[in-house]
Amino acid sequence: MILTDGVHLVSDTSLAELHKFAQSMGLERHWFQVHREHPHYDLTTLDAYRRALRHGAVKVTARELAKCMIRQQGEYNYERKAQDC
Repeated sequence: MILTDGVHLVSDTSLAELHKFAQSMGLERHWFQVHREHPHYDLTTLDAYRRALRHGAVKVTARELAKCMIRQQGEYNYERKAQDC
């Protein structure tokens, strides 16, 4: 599932899902933020946020997003994530 707090766009499933979703809403791959704890795309405009919601992203609070990212730490193989970028 794709989640957003209005600023960040993340997947609770996989980076492949996140990249596919981002591409479908017009985000460029080089905008991807490679972070060990929270790989994400930034939603830098209100329009980008609205597009994310229209494409099916689920709106969550910043706290809920942080909890999701904490649960995911270690679930992804970080070395593989870096190669996928």
